[in-house]
This record gives sequence, C-alpha cells and structure tokens, in this order.
Amino acid sequence: MQEVIPKHQNKNSFLKATTREEQSLRSLHELFIKFKIYGSLKSNATIRNYTYNFYLLLCFKPQLTLTDLSEETIINFFAFLNNRERKVGKKLVVRTYKKSSIAIVRCSLNCFFEWLLERKYISSNPFKNIPFPSISYSDPRAFSSKEFEKICFAVNTKLEWSSLFVKKRNIAIIMFLMFTGVRKEELLNVKISDIDISRKIICINGETSKSKRTRLIPMSFKLIPYLQDYLNYRSKFACQYLWVSSTLDRPFTEYGVKYLINLLSCTTRINCHLHRFRHTFATNYYMQSHDIIGLKKLMGHKNLRMTMSYLRSIPDTHIAEQMNKLTMNEFI
Repeated sequence: MQEVIPKHQNKNSFLKATTREEQSLRSLHELFIKFKIYGSLKSNATIRNYTYNFYLLLCFKPQLTLTDLSEETIINFFAFLNNRERKVGKKLVVRTYKKSSIAIVRCSLNCFFEWLLERKYISSNPFKNIPFPSISYSDPRAFSSKEFEKICFAVNTKLEWSSLFVKKRNIAIIMFLMFTGVRKEELLNVKISDIDISRKIICINGETSKSKRTRLIPMSFKLIPYLQDYLNYRSKFACQYLWVSSTLDRPFTEYGVKYLINLLSCTTRINCHLHRFRHTFATNYYMQSHDIIGLKKLMGHKNLRMTMSYLRSIPDTHIAEQMNKLTMNEFI
C-alpha cells in the first residue's frame, strides 16, 4: 500500500531503515494495515489515517524501536505535533493541532499498539494511560437555514463556473450531500447504477461504506429535480460513476470535492466543512421525524451511540417547542 507522504517531506529519509528493530516496527505496521485491509475491517479513509498517523510518529522519531516505546515518548510526540512545521500554501508554518485532530491521531495509533499488545509484540500499550484531550462541542455543527441559503445562492448565482455542466454538477453535489448525509467516500463512489429515480432510491454500496454495509436511502423530493437536471447534462459521458470530471470522461476526484467546498467557504465566509452537511442532514431528519432508529440506518451507523453524537446541533428552541407539546392527560 502506498504511504501518504506530504509533498514537502523527504520520502526517502522516512523510508530508509537504519536498524533492524526500526525496520521491524515498520514491518509490523505494514502487517497491521494488511490485516485491516484483507479482513475488510476498515474503510479506505481509515486505512489512510492509520498510515499517515504512523508516519507522523516516525517524523517525530525516525529511528523509533519497540524498546523506545513509553508513556514519556508518546507525551513528547504529542508535544512535537503542536510545534511541527506544516505546509500551508507555499509556506512552511508552525500550526497547533486542534484537540479533535490530536484525538484522531491518538485513537489511530492506539489501535495499532493494541494490535501489537494482543499479539504479544509488546508487554504494555504506551497509550493506555494517556488521556484523550477534552473536546468542547459547543459550536453547532449543522448549518443554519440562513447559512444553507447563502451556500445555495453562492453555488447557483454568485459563483461563475467554467461551463453550464459544471454548474449543474456542483449544485447537484451540494443537494446530494444535504439530502442524503453520505460520507465523502460514499459520495465519490456512487455509480449511475446505484441511482433509481423511478423508485426514488439511492444505493450506497457496502464496499465503499465505512460500515461495510450496503444501505438504501430514499430520495428526497427536494433532491430529485437537481439530480435529474444534472443527469440530463451528464448523458454524454460513459463513466460508470455518478459524478464526473467536466473535461474528461472519468470520475470526479477527492481533490475536486475539496476545491468546491473550499471555494464555497471562501465565497460565503462560512465553514463549509464536508462533514457539516452530514451533521445537517442528521439534525434536520431527527427534528422532523424524531426517529432515531431510522436515522441510524440512513447514516450507516453500527450503533446508536454514534448516531446520538450527530444530534448535538439540535437548538434549545426546538427542545422547548417539544416540551410545550407534552401532555399528561392520562395522569392529570
């Protein structure tokens, strides 16, 4: 599997092993990755996170060996992350990692060391007593109605696109994200054959889903006209994937999606992080249906705990409205 190496880093300096123990640590991580891939236990995005976060650990200490692993080493590693130069545009800058990013790195590496512990390569997990950073989720993750109106206005009217096809595609992508709640990889891997407008069903294939489970998403009536309009303009392309490049008959890329989202963020001055669309879908669906089990299925979650984490954006005004609807006629 190809490792994810930032362009400004020297890949050869990272890959060249200087000791047998160092090589064995890398070999064990490669074995760990193969175990996750061949066991179909994790999504491609998770596998990339495992690989990249292990790379960060070796950036901190290129000659890291199994005997070097300790709580002190891990604490120093996290301190290193907060003072590490990263490329932003064409410049190298020191940028502090967000607590949520630190939590992702910790979780990713902890999985690897738990795997080593289970197979008795190490006697203890150095991450065991390292606490997760406390993360405040006071900020609403879902878009407000006014924010979404600004996003729609920008993609439909304010921004100038290279062609009418690009405009139709980008509008359809935004609406697709808003009314299906799919993840990034699921969005990019939807095929034409997965769309059934006559039955108003979208199929999310388990092979490309994080949960590894195929699920069916009913098509919102608000999404259909945008999707149909895009499909009419898309008919000249033979590519099997739903979203295609404007100039070549090939799938729309992750870079293309990031460019679209960043462009919307700059234009609207709203943080249009891709996952906010998923949070917005979850919040709106639950506020209108109060069906947590149905939401779990639509989101492709394995447990309700994960689904519940998406509902922190429910406003206090909605909770108050629901309280006012409560009746006690049977008791009063």
